[in-house]
Amino acid sequence: MSEALIVFKAVNSDSEKQMLLQKVLAKKEVIYLRDKFDRTIALKPVSINSNNQIKCHHPEDTTMNTNEKDTFTASVSVDGEKYLFDTHPVISEHYVTLTVLNLFHLQRRRNYRYVLPENYSAEFVINYLNQTICSQTCRLLDLSTEGCAVEISQGHADLHLEDLVEAEIFLGDREPILVQGVIKNIRIKDETLLVLGVEFNHMANSSEENIVTSLTDLQRELFFRRQAA
Repeated sequence: MSEALIVFKAVNSDSEKQMLLQKVLAKKEVIYLRDKFDRTIALKPVSINSNNQIKCHHPEDTTMNTNEKDTFTASVSVDGEKYLFDTHPVISEHYVTLTVLNLFHLQRRRNYRYVLPENYSAEFVINYLNQTICSQTCRLLDLSTEGCAVEISQGHADLHLEDLVEAEIFLGDREPILVQGVIKNIRIKDETLLVLGVEFNHMANSSEENIVTSLTDLQRELFFRRQAA
C-alpha cells in the first residue's frame, strides 16, 4: 500500500497552540529538535507559559551550543498526531526554553494528490518510453505516491494509453525522484497542450519516501514565502 502524503495545516490560533502545549506537558511527550547539523536532540518539557514558550530539561546525552539566531526544527507527537514548529532555543544554566514559532499539524492523507502552484518549478522528465531512451520534459501538475498529472506540448508528444514511462521528478532545486509508471489517461487541454495521467506501477521505497519528504518540505517552503510576502 502506498504511503500517505503529509498535508501541512498551520495552527494559527493562540488558544489552539496553548491547548496543544498543555497536552504535551500533561502527557510528558518528548520534543525532538533537529539542528543545522541534522542532529536529533530529545528534550523533556517541564513547564509552559502563556507566551507559548516551553521550558525543558537539558538533553541527557548532547551538549547544546547555540545562539539566539540559530533556528531549529522541532517535532512532537500528541494523541497519535504529529506537529512541527520552528524555534530559537534559549539556553540557561538549568533549562532550555523553546518559543513555538510557525506551528504546523502534519496530517496524513491517503489517495491525496498535492496540486503544484502554477508559479513553482516542477518538472516530470521522461527518460525512457517503453524502454526506449528519450527526453521529454513535462510540467508537473499534481503528485501523490500513487501517480501524477503532467502537461506536455502536443507537438512533442507521441504517447498512447498504457505506454510505460520511466522519469525523474524535479521539485525546485531538490534532488530528482526516480519513478516508473503507465499512462492511464490522455486529454486535450487546449490547441497546444495535453494532460497525461500517470499511474506509478513500480517505485523503490526510497522514491516513495522522497515524494512524501519533498512535498512536506515544499509546503513548508511555500508557507514561509507567503508569510514573507
